[in-house]
Amino acid sequence: MLAAERRARILELAQQDGAVSISRLTADLGVSHVTVRRDLDTLVAEKALDKVRGGAMLPAGHAPPPRTSSATIGVVVPTSYYYRYVVDGIGDALEGVGEFKLVISEYDLEVEYRLIEELVEAGVDGLLWVPTVSELEEAPEFAAFTSALSVPVVFVERETPGGGLAIVSSVRSAHERGVVSALRHLRELGHRRLVMVSRGSSQSAEFVRRGWRDAVERLGFDPESVILGPRELGAGPTWERGSADVVLDTVERLGATAVFSHGDENSLFGLVQNARSRGLSVPEKLSIVAYDDDVSAHADPPITAVAPDRRRVGAHAVRMLLDLIDHGTAEPPLQLQVDPRLIVRASTAPPA
Repeated sequence: MLAAERRARILELAQQDGAVSISRLTADLGVSHVTVRRDLDTLVAEKALDKVRGGAMLPAGHAPPPRTSSATIGVVVPTSYYYRYVVDGIGDALEGVGEFKLVISEYDLEVEYRLIEELVEAGVDGLLWVPTVSELEEAPEFAAFTSALSVPVVFVERETPGGGLAIVSSVRSAHERGVVSALRHLRELGHRRLVMVSRGSSQSAEFVRRGWRDAVERLGFDPESVILGPRELGAGPTWERGSADVVLDTVERLGATAVFSHGDENSLFGLVQNARSRGLSVPEKLSIVAYDDDVSAHADPPITAVAPDRRRVGAHAVRMLLDLIDHGTAEPPLQLQVDPRLIVRASTAPPA
């Protein structure tokens, strides 16, 4: 089979099912894994498909295969501003093909178990779930609960905890790559010693910190660059009084020239104001980058930010779940990561 014929067949299968796996394509096309991967890489480069672990799927915005019946999806998310845009993306993707029942947890896994059992009893066809689990720790009870569910599940902005092979498919932001892009921007400006603010305990915060550690080593930042977390700044939803001074004291003590902050963008406004009062004008004396981009554009000066595409995460999660509802699969779970964007604004400049 010629390359053009293979690519046409891959797109045909993707249009039918929404996603294709490498193992299925090797059997269908009668070619090697290497050939299939090369064809998929070409289609991804052409933006005809999005790459996922073990295969590829249609990009968000491409029409899914027509459905013969409406689906009802249960959606379980934490009480956080972050997920309102994910929910918007879920609604966009379900328009005309289904509906969803939204329930909110308080970052409490036991509550989530109860809410999910109630949704399943109410007759939902599948679940989109943001579970309150650490990626770093094994969770045998969580795995047993999830594996015993009678409807398909897709994790949103989470992966199976403990590493290793996944128990269900997932869609999340590529937080690590977003952080690397931000730190590469600072590196190219000439910054070498940084302070990171990261107080969160969610999986997303773990992925962001993983990206930080990778970037500090990969890009050759000064090893004295540090992370300030809950111990230094408190673990509440907003920075505690005096936290901006703790950050700026650390900046001055280390001679850092940039701050990278994950979570609670509103507190960055106070950080900018406090820095100015100390003579650390932004960006002339101190560059600032935020992770998340809800209000950063409205600061003075506007703050450079990493912007996860949360609506797209929600839309891809819906499409993945609908495919599982319609067709099921014996294939290994898919793990899709959606790249954030780096939006460069006036808060970053070469160090003085």
